[in-house]
Amino acid sequence: MSKFKIIISYTDYSDAELDATVNSGIKGTTGNANFTFTKNELTDTTTAYNAFHTALSAIATGNKATITAKDAARKTLEDKLGILCPSINLQANGDLAKLQSTGFPIAKEGSHQVMGVPINFKAERGNNAGEMILSADKPSYTDHGMVFAFWNPIYGEAPKSIDDWFHRSCNGHVLTIKNLKPGTSYPFAAAYKGADSDDLVWSAVVTKMAAD
Repeated sequence: MSKFKIIISYTDYSDAELDATVNSGIKGTTGNANFTFTKNELTDTTTAYNAFHTALSAIATGNKATITAKDAARKTLEDKLGILCPSINLQANGDLAKLQSTGFPIAKEGSHQVMGVPINFKAERGNNAGEMILSADKPSYTDHGMVFAFWNPIYGEAPKSIDDWFHRSCNGHVLTIKNLKPGTSYPFAAAYKGADSDDLVWSAVVTKMAAD
């Protein structure tokens, strides 16, 4: 049986659900003695949440520019959650009480359809400095998009388990990662998304240098 985990991808949440969920998670995690964040994971997520919350409140005016700003703020927040939530899961090591203390939702048991290894996973340099385009073919069975993983070498050697790397989720099968350090090599991997509680089946690791 898989260890308990909190949800790491919130792409399917509505704006209101995301706002309430992250607000709960930040309150529960801030000052929580069960967790230590040495890479500014919580601080960065809090900053991103505050920007998203402000942008979400502003769309009441109906101005198209405010909706665009909200969408951009949401994307940034989802990216930060993709770093914070795996860190929480790693530190909790399946301890349900510790996970519940964070205020983030626990991944529910699903149907456990086994996802296969991603087909034709690619990591390609983008057109702009610090960009990397990650992609895989859509499988013949039903999935819920992709989880792409990478490790930033400024934090030392990559953990042996890709589950403990930084994650970016999307509902499709292509994602552009930005703000990487140009000329630096990063390891990347990919997995199809199944149910929230299902283990991820990772591709082989591909190491590529970010565009300069």
